[in-house]
Amino acid sequence: MLCTEMGLLKGDIEKVPAGLGLRDYYARIYRWHKANRNEVTRKMSGRTSDDPYIRCYEELVDSIPPPSSASIEDIMFVCHEVISGLMEWAYHEEDEHGIKTAAYAHYIMDSFSDGFHGKKTKRSIESSSLYPDHGAQACMRRKSK
Repeated sequence: MLCTEMGLLKGDIEKVPAGLGLRDYYARIYRWHKANRNEVTRKMSGRTSDDPYIRCYEELVDSIPPPSSASIEDIMFVCHEVISGLMEWAYHEEDEHGIKTAAYAHYIMDSFSDGFHGKKTKRSIESSSLYPDHGAQACMRRKSK
């Protein structure tokens, strides 16, 4: 969707602390996007608030479930959007622990499913209640009409 400069750097994944639960890792992505949602227009200069990508991102952030009620399918969906979708603009952004949002997303997919390209992950993403309306491609098609 949005091309990042590069993938994760050597050592980025290793910064993710081992031993937390799935919802704890997801909570870090969730909190970062809720707190920094307005950064999207600064980071993506040249796009206005009525740009379809910006509008889809804002709708997604409004819709993502809190960690206490997020299903594994919703968590995998959000991780996908962090790596290659509406949340990708913040791929290299770090939280208060100095860990990139994409490092959490990759860690979650690798540790709690079968990775970004895995069949189990893909099934989870497509089973998320967020997928039909908030997937980058579907939303962008809808907003561009």
